[in-house]
This record gives sequence, C-alpha cells and structure tokens, in this order.
Amino acid sequence: MLRRATLLLCLLPGIALGQAGLSGTVTASVTTQGIAGQANRTECASTTSTATWNIAATGITIAVGDKWRLATQLQAGTPNCAATAPAGVQDVIATGATQSIPLVPVRTMGTAASVGDCQGASDVPVLLCAYYLPGGSPLATNQQVIQSSTAFNFQLAIPPKPVISGVTPGDSQLSVSVVAGTATATETATRSVTYTVTCTPPAGGTAVTAGPSNSGTIVCGSLTNGVAYTIAATGLSAAGNTGPASEPSSGTPLPFVDFWQVYKDQGGVEAGGCSTSGAGAVMVPALALLGLLAVRRRRS
Repeated sequence: MLRRATLLLCLLPGIALGQAGLSGTVTASVTTQGIAGQANRTECASTTSTATWNIAATGITIAVGDKWRLATQLQAGTPNCAATAPAGVQDVIATGATQSIPLVPVRTMGTAASVGDCQGASDVPVLLCAYYLPGGSPLATNQQVIQSSTAFNFQLAIPPKPVISGVTPGDSQLSVSVVAGTATATETATRSVTYTVTCTPPAGGTAVTAGPSNSGTIVCGSLTNGVAYTIAATGLSAAGNTGPASEPSSGTPLPFVDFWQVYKDQGGVEAGGCSTSGAGAVMVPALALLGLLAVRRRRS
C-alpha cells in the first residue's frame, strides 16, 4: 500500500504534492492608455477596449497544461483575493512564472467585479487576482492565488466645471487663466486634473486647442490677430474623463506694435509722447517699450 501511494505521488506531482510559497504581483494596463492600474468611463463601457495583464510569480514551476485564471473582485471590504478561483475573467495557458497576457477585455474585468454603471460619480477600485491552476483544472487542490500589489481603479468620476478667470491678448495668441472648479455631487474628480482650452473663431475658422496642462495660464497660439475667439476650458481626470465645459469667454489677439493705434481707433484721447501729462504719460512709454520688444522678437 505504501508503495502504491508513493507511485501515485510521483505520477501526479502537480496535484498531490502542491506548490508551496507562491507569491508575486499582478498589474494591468489598458491598451489605449499605457498607464498601469486605471480605466476611464469610455474604456469601462467599451466592448473593444482591452488590457494587458502582467504576472510575476515566485515559488512556482510551470508545467505543460498549467493555466492562469484571471479574476477581479471589488476591493471594498475585501482586502485580499478570494482563496479559491471564482468564475474569473478568462483562463490562459501558463507559459512561465513571469508572463504578459494581452487582449483582456476591460468590460469583462469590470463586470466580473460588479462595477456596474460606468457613468457613476465615484471611482471603483478592484483587485486583480491571478490563480495558478495545475493541469489547467480549477478543481485542483493546490490552486494558488497571487495577490495584486495595487488595486486597479475604474475611474468613473469626472472633474467639475472649470472657471476662466481672465484672458490676456498677445501677438497671435491668447493667454487664458484657468481655475479649478468646485466639486459637486456628480463631479467629484479633483486630484491630478489637467485642463484643455479651446479657442474657436467665427464660423468657418479652425479652432485651436491648447493643453492638457495644470490650472493656471494656458496659451492658445497660432491665432489670427484682430479676430474675436470664443474660449472654453474643460477638465480631464487622470484617466481621461472629460468634465463639463466652462462658461464661455472671449478674446481677440493683437500685435503689440498696434496697441496704441487700437487705443486711438477706439476713441482714446491722450495725445501721446513722453511729455504728455496724466494717463498718457504712463501709457505711451509702456506701449512703446512693448512695441520695441515685439519688433526685436520678430527680427531675431
């Protein structure tokens, strides 16, 4: 009887002997982003967005027929992956203790973790779990799980509406001051938000987009002097969710050397010249200096 038991252990080492000390990490990067650990609203709901999972395990020897079972579960209230393999996202033939697995559907990852509505106001963190299935069987007594080093975040929150606090005209450009908006019940993404500014000319013209950039001054360049542009700013979450556009503003780029002429064309009455008293005494030298700098810049 002892000899039979020993022979059985030798013939079935993957099931009867088990694999002890399995540990490692699991990460995933959505193909369209290339940033590990997050998916945005569009990717969450898409039927075509995929992710690449990267498994790095220690204490395991892969044999022919072994598989990995990829699984996700909600992180809230469950800091560790389940001890036994659930239905999972998909099973993949194991080729090594370190393996990159492409084309994993992002929507399936969310569905398996009960993410639900991809338009939610709050982010949903999930755990990435990889189960080692000796012989490819989920019923193997020595299946083991590799805990994820970090959670994968379905970033569903969008940034609040930003505020354009000022527009400064320049030569073929507009400098737009953008201030972060205030979070609301449905617009809750406030960390690592960047902003995009769009300057749109009258009908028939081509809009110019600047950014993404942090809040502050964002410059729309390559504009046409003397044309009035409509300006709007939008916030982008770290994963790329777009929030509502700001209230529109406007601005007209002007060449520096023409500021004084524009002032006179719009009814300015100061006579000009360095000897002029009052406001003109201050305005004229300043405008002259700006014009000189602009000319030097053009010549350089």
